[in-house]
Amino acid sequence: MSLAAGEAPAEAHGTADARDLRSRELPAPLAVDPLAVFAAAGGRRRFCWVQPDRDLALVGVGAALTWRPVSREHRFAEAARFASDLALLMHRNADRLEPDAGLFPGGPFLCGGFAFDSKPDGDLGRWAGFGAGALVMPELAGIARGGVVRWLVTAPGRRLDEAADRSVTLLRAAAAAPAPRPELVLLGRRCAGEDENYLSTIVAALGRIDDGTLSKVVPARQITARFTGAPGEDAVGALLARLAARYPTATTFGVGHGSLTLLGATPELLIRAAGGFAETDALAGSCARGETPADDIALARAMLDSAKERREHDAVVEHLQSRLASAGVALEPVPATPEVRTLPGIQHLRTPLRGRVGTVPGGVLDLVGALHPTPAVGGLPAGAAIEFLRRHESSGRGWFAGPVGWTDLDGNGEFFLALRSGLLDAASDEVSLFAGSGVVAGSDPAAELAETYTKLNALPAVSDSGPLAALSGK
Repeated sequence: MSLAAGEAPAEAHGTADARDLRSRELPAPLAVDPLAVFAAAGGRRRFCWVQPDRDLALVGVGAALTWRPVSREHRFAEAARFASDLALLMHRNADRLEPDAGLFPGGPFLCGGFAFDSKPDGDLGRWAGFGAGALVMPELAGIARGGVVRWLVTAPGRRLDEAADRSVTLLRAAAAAPAPRPELVLLGRRCAGEDENYLSTIVAALGRIDDGTLSKVVPARQITARFTGAPGEDAVGALLARLAARYPTATTFGVGHGSLTLLGATPELLIRAAGGFAETDALAGSCARGETPADDIALARAMLDSAKERREHDAVVEHLQSRLASAGVALEPVPATPEVRTLPGIQHLRTPLRGRVGTVPGGVLDLVGALHPTPAVGGLPAGAAIEFLRRHESSGRGWFAGPVGWTDLDGNGEFFLALRSGLLDAASDEVSLFAGSGVVAGSDPAAELAETYTKLNALPAVSDSGPLAALSGK
Protein backbone atom coordinates (compact mmCIF):
# COMPACT_ATOMS: atom_id res chain seq x y z
CA MET A 1 0.00 0.00 0.00
CA SER A 2 1.53 3.29 -1.06
CA LEU A 3 0.79 6.70 0.38
CA ALA A 4 1.55 9.53 -2.01
CA ALA A 5 1.92 12.97 -0.52
CA GLY A 6 -1.44 14.54 0.15
CA GLU A 7 -3.38 11.58 -1.18
CA ALA A 8 -5.20 8.62 0.27
CA PRO A 9 -3.93 5.12 -0.46
CA ALA A 10 -5.80 2.68 -2.66
CA GLU A 11 -9.09 1.77 -1.05
CA ALA A 12 -9.30 -1.64 0.58
CA HIS A 13 -12.23 -4.05 0.79
CA GLY A 14 -10.48 -6.09 3.49
CA THR A 15 -7.78 -5.86 6.10
CA ALA A 16 -4.68 -7.19 4.31
CA ASP A 17 -3.29 -3.67 3.86
CA ALA A 18 -3.78 -2.96 7.57
CA ARG A 19 -1.09 -5.42 8.68
CA ASP A 20 1.66 -2.85 8.23
CA LEU A 21 -0.19 0.10 9.74
CA ARG A 22 1.40 1.84 12.71
CA SER A 23 0.25 4.83 14.72
CA ARG A 24 2.23 7.36 16.74
CA GLU A 25 1.31 10.40 18.79
CA LEU A 26 2.95 13.62 17.67
CA PRO A 27 5.19 15.03 20.45
CA ALA A 28 4.41 18.53 21.73
CA PRO A 29 1.90 19.33 18.99
CA LEU A 30 0.94 22.86 18.10
CA ALA A 31 -2.11 24.32 19.80
CA VAL A 32 -4.43 24.54 16.83
CA ASP A 33 -8.21 24.46 16.50
CA PRO A 34 -9.40 21.15 15.02
CA LEU A 35 -11.84 23.04 12.77
CA ALA A 36 -8.92 25.09 11.41
CA VAL A 37 -7.16 21.83 10.49
CA PHE A 38 -10.32 20.57 8.78
CA ALA A 39 -10.56 23.83 6.81
CA ALA A 40 -6.87 23.78 5.86
CA ALA A 41 -7.18 20.25 4.46
CA GLY A 42 -9.59 21.18 1.68
CA GLY A 43 -9.68 18.67 -1.18
CA ARG A 44 -8.51 15.72 0.93
CA ARG A 45 -10.68 13.19 2.73
CA ARG A 46 -11.60 14.80 6.02
CA PHE A 47 -13.94 14.42 8.96
CA CYS A 48 -14.91 16.58 11.92
CA TRP A 49 -17.14 15.98 14.93
CA VAL A 50 -17.87 18.76 17.43
CA GLN A 51 -19.97 18.37 20.57
CA PRO A 52 -19.62 21.58 22.63
CA ASP A 53 -21.83 20.37 25.48
CA ARG A 54 -19.66 17.23 25.86
CA ASP A 55 -16.41 19.17 25.44
CA LEU A 56 -15.38 16.91 22.58
CA ALA A 57 -14.02 17.60 19.11
CA LEU A 58 -12.55 15.12 16.64
CA VAL A 59 -10.91 15.75 13.31
CA GLY A 60 -9.48 13.36 10.75
CA VAL A 61 -7.49 14.22 7.62
CA GLY A 62 -6.30 11.95 4.85
CA ALA A 63 -6.68 8.19 4.78
CA ALA A 64 -4.28 5.56 6.05
CA LEU A 65 -6.95 3.02 5.16
CA THR A 66 -10.36 3.33 3.52
CA TRP A 67 -13.16 0.77 3.58
CA ARG A 68 -16.09 0.66 1.17
CA PRO A 69 -18.82 -1.97 1.08
CA VAL A 70 -18.91 -4.72 -1.51
CA SER A 71 -22.68 -5.06 -1.02
CA ARG A 72 -24.93 -2.06 -0.43
CA GLU A 73 -27.55 -4.33 1.11
CA HIS A 74 -25.15 -5.76 3.71
CA ARG A 75 -22.97 -2.71 4.22
CA PHE A 76 -23.40 -2.46 8.00
CA ALA A 77 -22.51 -6.11 8.63
CA GLU A 78 -19.48 -5.76 6.34
CA ALA A 79 -18.41 -2.61 8.18
CA ALA A 80 -18.70 -4.36 11.55
CA ARG A 81 -16.53 -7.27 10.38
CA PHE A 82 -13.99 -4.88 8.92
CA ALA A 83 -13.73 -2.89 12.16
CA SER A 84 -13.40 -6.08 14.20
CA ASP A 85 -10.66 -7.52 11.97
CA LEU A 86 -8.83 -4.20 11.88
CA ALA A 87 -8.80 -3.99 15.66
CA LEU A 88 -7.15 -7.41 15.91
CA LEU A 89 -4.44 -6.36 13.46
CA MET A 90 -3.71 -2.92 14.86
CA HIS A 91 -4.03 -3.14 18.65
CA ARG A 92 -0.36 -3.96 19.24
CA ASN A 93 0.88 -1.32 16.78
CA ALA A 94 -1.19 1.66 17.88
CA ASP A 95 -0.34 4.39 20.37
CA ARG A 96 -2.97 4.87 23.07
CA LEU A 97 -3.79 8.47 23.88
CA GLU A 98 -6.26 7.69 26.68
CA PRO A 99 -6.64 4.21 28.20
CA ASP A 100 -10.28 3.16 28.58
CA ALA A 101 -11.50 6.41 27.03
CA GLY A 102 -15.04 5.13 26.49
CA LEU A 103 -17.11 8.09 25.38
CA PHE A 104 -14.34 9.40 23.13
CA PRO A 105 -11.66 7.62 21.09
CA GLY A 106 -8.67 6.50 23.10
CA GLY A 107 -6.49 5.99 20.04
CA PRO A 108 -6.89 5.48 16.28
CA PHE A 109 -10.48 5.55 15.07
CA LEU A 110 -12.55 4.92 11.99
CA CYS A 111 -14.85 7.70 10.86
CA GLY A 112 -17.34 8.27 8.06
CA GLY A 113 -20.88 7.26 7.29
CA PHE A 114 -23.43 5.60 5.07
CA ALA A 115 -26.06 6.43 2.49
CA PHE A 116 -29.65 6.51 3.69
CA ASP A 117 -30.86 3.87 1.23
CA SER A 118 -29.41 0.50 0.34
CA LYS A 119 -30.21 1.09 -3.34
CA PRO A 120 -28.28 3.59 -5.50
CA ASP A 121 -29.74 7.06 -5.86
CA GLY A 122 -30.77 8.15 -9.30
CA ASP A 123 -28.87 11.43 -8.95
CA LEU A 124 -25.36 10.10 -8.44
CA GLY A 125 -23.52 13.23 -9.57
CA ARG A 126 -24.37 15.24 -6.47
CA TRP A 127 -22.93 12.55 -4.20
CA ALA A 128 -19.91 11.55 -6.29
CA GLY A 129 -17.27 10.00 -4.07
CA PHE A 130 -19.61 9.26 -1.15
CA GLY A 131 -21.14 6.02 -2.40
CA ALA A 132 -23.09 3.56 -0.25
CA GLY A 133 -20.75 4.11 2.67
CA ALA A 134 -17.15 4.72 3.63
CA LEU A 135 -15.09 4.34 6.78
CA VAL A 136 -11.67 5.95 6.93
CA MET A 137 -8.81 5.57 9.36
CA PRO A 138 -7.34 9.08 9.12
CA GLU A 139 -3.67 9.61 8.50
CA LEU A 140 -3.87 12.52 10.96
CA ALA A 141 -6.40 12.34 13.80
CA GLY A 142 -7.01 14.97 16.44
CA ILE A 143 -8.88 14.43 19.71
CA ALA A 144 -9.73 17.57 21.69
CA ARG A 145 -10.99 17.47 25.28
CA GLY A 146 -10.72 19.97 28.09
CA GLY A 147 -9.02 22.49 25.86
CA VAL A 148 -6.19 20.09 25.01
CA VAL A 149 -5.74 18.63 21.52
CA ARG A 150 -3.67 15.50 20.95
CA TRP A 151 -2.64 14.39 17.49
CA LEU A 152 -2.11 10.87 16.23
CA VAL A 153 -0.51 9.86 12.91
CA THR A 154 -1.29 6.49 11.30
CA ALA A 155 0.47 5.10 8.23
CA PRO A 156 2.35 2.04 6.98
CA GLY A 157 5.44 1.56 9.14
CA ARG A 158 7.92 2.50 6.42
CA ARG A 159 5.98 5.71 5.70
CA LEU A 160 5.23 6.77 9.26
CA ASP A 161 7.96 9.43 9.42
CA GLU A 162 6.85 10.83 6.07
CA ALA A 163 3.23 10.96 7.23
CA ALA A 164 4.28 12.65 10.48
CA ASP A 165 6.21 15.32 8.58
CA ARG A 166 3.23 15.90 6.30
CA SER A 167 0.92 16.19 9.30
CA VAL A 168 3.16 18.67 11.11
CA THR A 169 3.26 20.81 7.94
CA LEU A 170 -0.54 20.81 7.82
CA LEU A 171 -0.84 21.68 11.52
CA ARG A 172 1.57 24.59 11.13
CA ALA A 173 -0.31 25.88 8.11
CA ALA A 174 -3.61 25.64 9.98
CA ALA A 175 -2.18 27.41 13.04
CA ALA A 176 -0.80 30.25 10.90
CA ALA A 177 -3.92 30.72 8.78
CA PRO A 178 -6.35 33.44 9.89
CA ALA A 179 -9.82 32.22 10.82
CA PRO A 180 -12.04 32.53 7.73
CA ARG A 181 -14.58 35.32 8.05
CA PRO A 182 -16.32 35.37 4.67
CA GLU A 183 -19.64 37.07 4.21
CA LEU A 184 -21.98 34.12 3.75
CA VAL A 185 -24.93 35.41 1.75
CA LEU A 186 -27.25 32.76 0.33
CA LEU A 187 -29.42 33.16 -2.71
CA GLY A 188 -32.23 30.59 -2.81
CA ARG A 189 -33.10 28.69 -5.95
CA ARG A 190 -36.39 26.85 -6.18
CA CYS A 191 -38.02 25.00 -9.03
CA ALA A 192 -41.47 26.17 -10.03
CA GLY A 193 -44.12 24.21 -8.20
CA GLU A 194 -41.68 22.67 -5.71
CA ASP A 195 -43.93 23.32 -2.73
CA GLU A 196 -46.89 21.93 -4.63
CA ASN A 197 -44.93 18.78 -5.49
CA TYR A 198 -44.13 18.24 -1.83
CA LEU A 199 -47.74 18.80 -0.84
CA SER A 200 -48.77 16.24 -3.46
CA THR A 201 -46.31 13.73 -1.95
CA ILE A 202 -47.86 14.25 1.48
CA VAL A 203 -51.35 13.75 0.07
CA ALA A 204 -50.17 10.52 -1.58
CA ALA A 205 -48.66 9.40 1.72
CA LEU A 206 -51.93 10.07 3.54
CA GLY A 207 -53.66 7.92 0.92
CA ARG A 208 -51.30 5.01 1.68
CA ILE A 209 -51.91 5.53 5.39
CA ASP A 210 -55.69 5.54 4.90
CA ASP A 211 -55.60 2.27 2.95
CA GLY A 212 -53.40 0.61 5.59
CA THR A 213 -50.25 0.27 3.48
CA LEU A 214 -48.33 2.61 5.78
CA SER A 215 -48.70 3.87 9.33
CA LYS A 216 -46.01 6.54 8.92
CA VAL A 217 -43.68 7.85 6.22
CA VAL A 218 -41.11 10.65 6.20
CA PRO A 219 -40.79 12.24 2.75
CA ALA A 220 -37.84 14.59 2.30
CA ARG A 221 -37.29 17.57 0.06
CA GLN A 222 -34.31 19.53 -1.19
CA ILE A 223 -33.67 23.21 -1.86
CA THR A 224 -30.53 24.44 -3.60
CA ALA A 225 -28.95 27.75 -2.64
CA ARG A 226 -25.76 29.52 -3.69
CA PHE A 227 -23.29 31.61 -1.73
CA THR A 228 -22.48 34.93 -3.35
CA GLY A 229 -18.96 36.35 -3.39
CA ALA A 230 -17.32 32.95 -4.14
CA PRO A 231 -16.24 32.07 -0.57
CA GLY A 232 -15.21 28.58 -1.72
CA GLU A 233 -13.40 26.55 0.95
CA ASP A 234 -13.67 29.46 3.39
CA ALA A 235 -17.41 28.80 3.59
CA VAL A 236 -16.80 25.28 4.93
CA GLY A 237 -14.75 26.32 7.96
CA ALA A 238 -16.91 29.34 8.70
CA LEU A 239 -20.16 27.36 8.54
CA LEU A 240 -18.85 24.62 10.83
CA ALA A 241 -17.67 27.15 13.42
CA ARG A 242 -20.99 28.99 13.31
CA LEU A 243 -23.02 25.79 13.55
CA ALA A 244 -21.09 24.64 16.62
CA ALA A 245 -21.60 28.03 18.27
CA ARG A 246 -25.33 28.25 17.51
CA TYR A 247 -26.21 24.62 18.30
CA PRO A 248 -24.05 23.69 21.33
CA THR A 249 -26.29 20.77 22.35
CA ALA A 250 -26.29 19.28 18.84
CA THR A 251 -23.44 17.45 17.08
CA THR A 252 -21.80 19.52 14.38
CA PHE A 253 -20.27 17.27 11.74
CA GLY A 254 -18.46 17.49 8.44
CA VAL A 255 -17.53 14.73 6.00
CA GLY A 256 -15.49 15.94 3.04
CA HIS A 257 -14.39 14.37 -0.22
CA GLY A 258 -12.83 16.55 -2.91
CA SER A 259 -14.77 19.80 -3.25
CA LEU A 260 -17.88 18.30 -1.59
CA THR A 261 -18.60 18.47 2.12
CA LEU A 262 -21.66 17.12 3.91
CA LEU A 263 -22.06 19.28 7.00
CA GLY A 264 -24.71 20.08 9.56
CA ALA A 265 -25.72 20.21 13.21
CA THR A 266 -27.77 17.14 14.01
CA PRO A 267 -29.73 16.62 17.22
CA GLU A 268 -30.51 12.96 16.55
CA LEU A 269 -28.39 10.27 18.16
CA LEU A 270 -28.80 6.93 16.41
CA ILE A 271 -26.56 4.90 18.73
CA ARG A 272 -23.74 5.40 21.23
CA ALA A 273 -21.83 2.42 22.64
CA ALA A 274 -19.24 2.59 25.42
CA GLY A 275 -18.37 0.87 28.66
CA GLY A 276 -20.79 -1.99 28.22
CA PHE A 277 -23.80 0.22 27.53
CA ALA A 278 -25.66 1.36 24.44
CA GLU A 279 -27.93 4.37 24.29
CA THR A 280 -30.09 6.12 21.74
CA ASP A 281 -32.80 8.77 21.54
CA ALA A 282 -36.28 8.57 20.13
CA LEU A 283 -36.61 12.05 18.67
CA ALA A 284 -39.88 12.49 16.80
CA GLY A 285 -42.71 14.97 16.99
CA SER A 286 -41.93 18.63 16.37
CA CYS A 287 -43.19 22.13 16.95
CA ALA A 288 -41.83 25.62 16.41
CA ARG A 289 -40.23 27.90 19.00
CA GLY A 290 -42.22 30.83 20.33
CA GLU A 291 -41.37 34.49 20.61
CA THR A 292 -41.12 34.27 24.42
CA PRO A 293 -40.37 31.56 27.01
CA ALA A 294 -44.07 31.47 27.83
CA ASP A 295 -44.82 30.85 24.14
CA ASP A 296 -42.27 28.01 24.11
CA ILE A 297 -43.97 26.37 27.08
CA ALA A 298 -47.40 26.69 25.49
CA LEU A 299 -46.24 25.24 22.19
CA ALA A 300 -44.44 22.40 23.94
CA ARG A 301 -47.53 21.58 26.00
CA ALA A 302 -49.66 21.52 22.86
CA MET A 303 -47.14 19.15 21.25
CA LEU A 304 -47.24 16.85 24.28
CA ASP A 305 -51.06 16.88 24.19
CA SER A 306 -51.28 16.31 20.41
CA ALA A 307 -52.51 12.83 19.50
CA LYS A 308 -50.82 13.14 16.12
CA GLU A 309 -47.39 14.08 17.57
CA ARG A 310 -47.59 11.39 20.24
CA ARG A 311 -48.49 8.70 17.68
CA GLU A 312 -45.48 9.69 15.61
CA HIS A 313 -43.22 9.67 18.66
CA ASP A 314 -44.52 6.42 20.17
CA ALA A 315 -43.95 4.58 16.88
CA VAL A 316 -40.26 5.51 17.02
CA VAL A 317 -39.94 4.47 20.66
CA GLU A 318 -41.52 1.06 19.99
CA HIS A 319 -39.32 0.49 16.93
CA LEU A 320 -36.12 1.31 18.80
CA GLN A 321 -37.09 -0.87 21.76
CA SER A 322 -37.81 -3.83 19.50
CA ARG A 323 -34.66 -3.48 17.40
CA LEU A 324 -32.34 -2.96 20.36
CA ALA A 325 -33.78 -5.96 22.18
CA SER A 326 -33.38 -8.13 19.08
CA ALA A 327 -29.73 -6.98 18.86
CA GLY A 328 -29.06 -8.24 22.38
CA VAL A 329 -29.35 -4.99 24.34
CA ALA A 330 -30.81 -5.49 27.84
CA LEU A 331 -32.91 -2.34 28.05
CA GLU A 332 -33.50 -0.33 31.18
CA PRO A 333 -37.09 0.83 31.88
CA VAL A 334 -38.23 3.41 29.33
CA PRO A 335 -39.88 6.66 30.56
CA ALA A 336 -43.66 6.54 30.13
CA THR A 337 -43.87 10.17 29.00
CA PRO A 338 -41.49 11.91 26.57
CA GLU A 339 -39.62 15.05 27.51
CA VAL A 340 -39.31 18.16 25.36
CA ARG A 341 -35.98 18.95 23.78
CA THR A 342 -35.68 22.62 22.89
CA LEU A 343 -33.28 23.69 20.14
CA PRO A 344 -32.82 26.96 18.27
CA GLY A 345 -35.87 27.32 16.02
CA ILE A 346 -37.56 24.02 16.89
CA GLN A 347 -38.72 21.73 19.72
CA HIS A 348 -38.97 17.93 19.71
CA LEU A 349 -40.40 15.14 21.79
CA ARG A 350 -37.56 13.01 23.15
CA THR A 351 -37.41 9.66 24.93
CA PRO A 352 -33.95 8.33 25.87
CA LEU A 353 -33.33 4.57 25.73
CA ARG A 354 -30.39 2.83 27.40
CA GLY A 355 -29.30 -0.74 28.00
CA ARG A 356 -26.43 -3.05 28.72
CA VAL A 357 -24.56 -4.68 25.85
CA GLY A 358 -21.05 -5.99 25.32
CA THR A 359 -18.66 -3.38 23.90
CA VAL A 360 -16.64 -5.20 21.25
CA PRO A 361 -14.77 -3.95 18.16
CA GLY A 362 -17.28 -3.39 15.37
CA GLY A 363 -20.25 -3.88 17.69
CA VAL A 364 -21.55 -0.33 17.36
CA LEU A 365 -21.78 -0.86 13.59
CA ASP A 366 -23.92 -3.95 14.13
CA LEU A 367 -26.24 -1.75 16.22
CA VAL A 368 -26.31 0.86 13.46
CA GLY A 369 -27.49 -1.85 11.07
CA ALA A 370 -30.11 -3.04 13.54
CA LEU A 371 -31.63 0.44 13.94
CA HIS A 372 -31.34 2.11 10.55
CA PRO A 373 -33.58 3.39 9.07
CA THR A 374 -35.63 4.39 12.10
CA PRO A 375 -39.25 5.49 11.69
CA ALA A 376 -38.05 9.03 12.45
CA VAL A 377 -36.39 9.23 9.03
CA GLY A 378 -38.07 6.46 7.02
CA GLY A 379 -41.43 5.26 8.22
CA LEU A 380 -43.42 2.16 9.12
CA PRO A 381 -43.58 -0.55 7.98
CA ALA A 382 -39.96 0.12 7.05
CA GLY A 383 -39.93 -1.75 3.73
CA ALA A 384 -43.14 -0.22 2.43
CA ALA A 385 -42.05 3.24 3.55
CA ILE A 386 -38.71 3.01 1.74
CA GLU A 387 -40.45 1.85 -1.44
CA PHE A 388 -42.81 4.83 -1.20
CA LEU A 389 -39.88 7.23 -0.80
CA ARG A 390 -38.06 5.73 -3.79
CA ARG A 391 -41.12 6.33 -5.97
CA HIS A 392 -42.08 9.79 -4.75
CA GLU A 393 -38.95 11.71 -3.77
CA SER A 394 -37.69 13.75 -6.70
CA SER A 395 -34.03 13.91 -5.56
CA GLY A 396 -31.79 11.15 -4.27
CA ARG A 397 -31.03 11.51 -0.57
CA GLY A 398 -27.46 10.29 -0.75
CA TRP A 399 -26.11 10.46 2.81
CA PHE A 400 -28.86 12.79 4.06
CA ALA A 401 -30.59 11.05 7.03
CA GLY A 402 -27.96 8.30 6.90
CA PRO A 403 -25.68 7.40 9.84
CA VAL A 404 -22.45 9.38 10.32
CA GLY A 405 -19.97 8.95 13.14
CA TRP A 406 -16.91 7.13 14.49
CA THR A 407 -15.73 3.97 16.23
CA ASP A 408 -12.38 3.14 17.80
CA LEU A 409 -10.37 -0.09 18.08
CA ASP A 410 -12.08 -0.99 21.37
CA GLY A 411 -15.60 -0.80 19.95
CA ASN A 412 -16.56 2.51 21.53
CA GLY A 413 -18.32 4.82 19.13
CA GLU A 414 -21.33 6.85 18.20
CA PHE A 415 -23.37 7.49 15.10
CA PHE A 416 -25.88 10.26 14.54
CA LEU A 417 -28.31 10.75 11.67
CA ALA A 418 -27.16 13.34 9.11
CA LEU A 419 -30.05 15.76 9.63
CA ARG A 420 -30.23 19.60 9.66
CA SER A 421 -27.59 19.31 6.99
CA GLY A 422 -26.49 20.34 3.55
CA LEU A 423 -24.09 19.20 0.85
CA LEU A 424 -21.75 22.07 0.00
CA ASP A 425 -19.76 22.17 -3.23
CA ALA A 426 -16.87 24.59 -2.66
CA ALA A 427 -16.09 24.59 -6.39
CA SER A 428 -19.49 26.05 -7.33
CA ASP A 429 -20.50 27.62 -3.99
CA GLU A 430 -23.79 25.74 -4.19
CA VAL A 431 -25.32 24.02 -1.20
CA SER A 432 -28.13 21.46 -1.33
CA LEU A 433 -30.29 21.65 1.79
CA PHE A 434 -32.42 18.70 2.89
CA ALA A 435 -35.32 18.25 5.32
CA GLY A 436 -38.23 15.88 5.88
CA SER A 437 -41.39 15.66 7.92
CA GLY A 438 -43.18 12.72 9.50
CA VAL A 439 -46.60 12.00 7.98
CA VAL A 440 -49.08 9.99 10.06
CA ALA A 441 -52.85 9.75 10.23
CA GLY A 442 -54.20 13.24 10.88
CA SER A 443 -51.24 15.09 9.39
CA ASP A 444 -52.02 18.43 7.77
CA PRO A 445 -50.09 18.87 4.48
CA ALA A 446 -49.65 22.62 4.96
CA ALA A 447 -48.29 22.11 8.48
CA GLU A 448 -45.87 19.42 7.26
CA LEU A 449 -44.62 21.76 4.53
CA ALA A 450 -44.07 24.50 7.11
CA GLU A 451 -42.14 22.05 9.31
CA THR A 452 -39.67 21.38 6.50
CA TYR A 453 -38.91 25.09 6.25
CA THR A 454 -38.16 25.19 9.97
CA LYS A 455 -35.75 22.27 9.58
CA LEU A 456 -34.21 23.59 6.36
CA ASN A 457 -33.12 26.69 8.28
CA ALA A 458 -30.31 25.03 10.28
CA LEU A 459 -27.61 26.18 7.84
CA PRO A 460 -29.23 29.38 6.53
CA ALA A 461 -29.77 30.51 10.14
CA VAL A 462 -26.00 30.80 10.61
CA SER A 463 -25.44 32.57 7.29
CA ASP A 464 -25.56 36.33 6.90
CA SER A 465 -28.74 36.03 4.86
CA GLY A 466 -31.16 35.12 7.62
CA PRO A 467 -33.84 32.45 7.56
CA LEU A 468 -34.63 30.46 4.45
CA ALA A 469 -38.19 31.76 4.43
CA ALA A 470 -36.81 35.20 3.63
CA LEU A 471 -34.55 33.78 0.93
CA SER A 472 -37.31 31.91 -0.79
CA GLY A 473 -39.88 34.65 -0.61
CA LYS A 474 -42.18 32.73 1.73
